Amino acid sequence: MSARLAILLRYAGLIILALAILLIIARRKLPMREHRSRSTLDILRALWIRWRERREDTREHAGDLAVLRNKKVLLVGPEDKSFRVMRWKLEGLGCTVLRTRAGTQALALARNQSPDLVIADALLPDMPAVDFYESLEGCDVPVAFVGVLGRQWDELHKLGRNVTCAGKPFDPEEVAAAVGYMLRRGI
Repeated sequence: MSARLAILLRYAGLIILALAILLIIARRKLPMREHRSRSTLDILRALWIRWRERREDTREHAGDLAVLRNKKVLLVGPEDKSFRVMRWKLEGLGCTVLRTRAGTQALALARNQSPDLVIADALLPDMPAVDFYESLEGCDVPVAFVGVLGRQWDELHKLGRNVTCAGKPFDPEEVAAAVGYMLRRGI
């Protein structure tokens, strides 16, 4: 009888130890916003809520990316590493990518091909980003400017809800999700 009890107590101790380790890992993965002392039950409840929020954010993000399937995207900017990765990401999502390096070429291509959305470098070699957007007004497509400098940020956001901005370095998946968000909500 005592041997069974000893084994049972060992297993219970191992289970408690495993739960404590999982709690430590979860607190590191999902840090708390407030740092006051709380009970373990409160911490578990808060972790559960944070996990559900993150899961919902992941679903939203996947939905925003799914909207881009079979869309025609005009990608305007230099042929640098970040734009190549952006192109690969879009092609991986099933988009048709139209590619130009200059704003005037992009405007002509936008009039002829009528893309569903435009992703452009904020520092185009031949025209300012604001002029580029204003020339696109007839197309009425969502536009994402990447590589936005601090002084351009306010200027571009004043253009309307149809514009989103990202600084450099930018995450191609986040830019694609931001444009997908605008397409999904009909902005």
